[in-house]
Amino acid sequence: MNSKNISINEVLRHSMHDYLNNMHLIQMNLDMGRQEEAKQLIRMYSQKCAQFFDLNNIGLLKTNEWLQTFPITYGHMTLEVQTTIEKYGAKKYDTALNGILDQFVQSIYPRLQGYQEQILKVHISSTELLEILIEVQGDWTPYSWIDDSGNELFNMERLSNREGNLQFKLVAKERLE
Repeated sequence: MNSKNISINEVLRHSMHDYLNNMHLIQMNLDMGRQEEAKQLIRMYSQKCAQFFDLNNIGLLKTNEWLQTFPITYGHMTLEVQTTIEKYGAKKYDTALNGILDQFVQSIYPRLQGYQEQILKVHISSTELLEILIEVQGDWTPYSWIDDSGNELFNMERLSNREGNLQFKLVAKERLE
């Protein structure tokens, strides 16, 4: 599961495939007279684009690339991303955050159960501090990766580790500039 093995052509092919599917879904809703559903899809796709630019603008280029190539690299999981951007200047956290996310997913990926929907939720917030809330569904009670990991740029806090849910938060050790 190494995203460095993904070619530009694969990313473009995947993006074009998704774009075409999205356009067909909007067209189908319009053909059925379901304008509100079509508008909701347009808002959702527009929000995903805004999140992409938000993450680039705060300096999380590598992390953004990892998030955008996630469906190609980790096809057995669904990724849901949310952003709340108020402050910029997170570039110095980019490499560490990208590494933490990739290491985390690589450590849980072999433990996924094929008969369950696997959703990884990542909420990136940049208020005074850069905070990343990470949540994955499944039985993670025996999982201890978070306890064993340390990082010089982030504090890690386990919020939930029970059957059905694993949730933790990364908080930058310094304020955003």
